Amino acid sequence: MSTSMDGYQPLLNKHEIGFQKERKNYAAVIYALLASLSSAMAGYCCGVMSGAVLFIKDDLKIDESQVELLMGSIVMVSLIGGLVTGVFADAIGRRKTMLVGASVVFFGCMMMGFAPSYAVLLTGRILTGIGIGFSYVIVPLYITELSPPESRGMLSSFPEIFINSGIVLGYVSSLCLSGLPISINWRLMLVLGAMPAIVLVCSVLILPESPRWLVVKNRNEEALSVLIMTSTDSSEAEIRLQDIVLAVDVPKQWHEQSFAKLDKVEAGDASNLGLEKAVIHPQKIHGVTIWSELFWPSPQICKILFIALGLQFFQQASGVAAMIYYTPFVFAKAGLESKVGDLGATVAVGIAKTAFILVATLLLDRSGRRPLLLISNLGMTISMLTLGTSFLFVDPGLSAKQLETPNALVAPLAVGATFSFFAFFSMGYGPICALLPTEIFPLRLRARGMSLTMALNRTLSGIISLTFLSIMDVLTPAGTFFLFAGMTVLSIIFVYLFVPETKGRSLEEMS
Repeated sequence: MSTSMDGYQPLLNKHEIGFQKERKNYAAVIYALLASLSSAMAGYCCGVMSGAVLFIKDDLKIDESQVELLMGSIVMVSLIGGLVTGVFADAIGRRKTMLVGASVVFFGCMMMGFAPSYAVLLTGRILTGIGIGFSYVIVPLYITELSPPESRGMLSSFPEIFINSGIVLGYVSSLCLSGLPISINWRLMLVLGAMPAIVLVCSVLILPESPRWLVVKNRNEEALSVLIMTSTDSSEAEIRLQDIVLAVDVPKQWHEQSFAKLDKVEAGDASNLGLEKAVIHPQKIHGVTIWSELFWPSPQICKILFIALGLQFFQQASGVAAMIYYTPFVFAKAGLESKVGDLGATVAVGIAKTAFILVATLLLDRSGRRPLLLISNLGMTISMLTLGTSFLFVDPGLSAKQLETPNALVAPLAVGATFSFFAFFSMGYGPICALLPTEIFPLRLRARGMSLTMALNRTLSGIISLTFLSIMDVLTPAGTFFLFAGMTVLSIIFVYLFVPETKGRSLEEMS
């Protein structure tokens, strides 16, 4: 095992302990699944509104600008939640931060469901958005820090699977409840968003804390226990702990009983950990210095920020937020006339979006991050070009029944292009944009670095969601989708030139 610290020699190396790669450790899988419930909650709250707003518009008599504000507000305010998440995660831990986010979402959903007016509904939507901002940052951060290097890509794809499953459940909820009276159906749709929050609160009680946060807090024995649970054997856990301690650069005072648990290591070998060489710099873990390193970065941190922020920019510039929130609206523009038909097609697209994340789950730790990102971008480009082309044949003055035979293919073509766009997005850009920043930031900057990158992501997502309908009025639907296609072409160039491969490398090695 290589290290940049002079004089450091690992106590044991991988060849000496003989890692049993074939022996799976299911504890890490279970913990990743439980943590991902937060993503399911966020996905449901985002997806359900795309259907609910069709009925809210009629029930509360709101106009298009109010619809845009309602749809986009959750994205804009989620950046507030995302920005404060890093501070919470460093102060109270990754696990308790998830609990805070779930609680905020619960109260927001309940407020929306029982809202007597548009103002109260919007307030609840804003509160929900803040809680969702917590989820966007803390879940990938927690799973990345908990996962073994060889399965980190697979486990880190779970949040994307869950968030898309939540979106699909939101679509299905809208479809199933659409037959109820208009004053009831949308309220029930929104209240159901509080249910995953309740389940998550119960699940958080059995989740362990991130071992890396525990080391930062001088709680080495607890960190070792967690690493043993998420490693193939105690020797692997020991090596992982050595690397974390050296990366944190904080002195630790170990007790003999810490090593007694390992059986293979004598208490006197504690000096071999190299801990006596560490120098404590608490100001690097807490306080203003962390933000100053991010806002006035060194050349190395500047490169990390460029990659992390660039990925977030191009992910949202592809138009994915607009496609998620306005899928029924786009289908209606393409010629699908009934609300039930719009919602049914939206459900089918959502299922495809979720299913294709499994491709990333299977390939992230085999093929790597870069190839999947490039394939994903290429497919998204072709899909957006196809979607834009389909709208060149739409006459806004004609209904679907009045379209001539060639134009009657517009709706199926638009649905197919949307299906393809989400499929390719889920293969690469979806899961990797959440995973890669957590991998490349050093531990002392990871939580707040993730807050910063997610803040940009949510800001751009909110801007696009708030202006999508207006952009389509100015550029036409075809022009809007061609614009998104142009951004995905630029994204291909960015990934090819700048994004590194992180497959199979430990977080400490990359730091």
